[in-house]
Amino acid sequence: MQVNAIAPGILAEEAKRLGALLVHYSTDYVFDGSKKSPYKEEDAPKPLSVYGRSKLEGEQAIAASKCRYLIFRTSWVYGSRGRNFLLTILKAAREKPELRVVDDQFGAPTSSSAIADATARVLPLRAAQGLYHMTAGGQTSWFGFAQTILRNAAISTPVLPIRSDQYPAKATRPRNSVLDNARLKQAFGVSLPGWESQLEQVMGQVLR
Repeated sequence: MQVNAIAPGILAEEAKRLGALLVHYSTDYVFDGSKKSPYKEEDAPKPLSVYGRSKLEGEQAIAASKCRYLIFRTSWVYGSRGRNFLLTILKAAREKPELRVVDDQFGAPTSSSAIADATARVLPLRAAQGLYHMTAGGQTSWFGFAQTILRNAAISTPVLPIRSDQYPAKATRPRNSVLDNARLKQAFGVSLPGWESQLEQVMGQVLR
């Protein structure tokens, strides 16, 4: 709560005092995942976890400050460094005889570099502000994501699909994490590449 809710509110107040633009990243976890179609910015949030609630409170604190802001909701973020699903799958596939991955949660794997690039394209537009969804095009399940990772890496470790209730997690995750990016494209002419092409680019960095 301190990092995700309180700190953004403090940053927003400082941005307002300085006349600065605050750029903040939020998450699909503000939704409960029960919607059958991609979530739009105007859909009512209903977080299932403390993490989701803390991120939603951060969004609300920023909006309440009346500062100039850009809030980008994204999802399933990964990259060539740090701790993320891509690197976890590659490591596990080299250490285990088989992998068991959830196949009933859906989203758009989005690379951190694609988010950075899209943000850089929006920032020069001085009128830019508000809440926007920013994810890769297309969608898949965690199982589909894992399969594609291993195929691109030419790793033959078997991947078995499982249900969410077969994978014990400390926090409940949304079944549907797909976000509608139409507002971002309409406002700024910016759209992110499809998730598969983003993955190919990142894996080119990881495997070289």
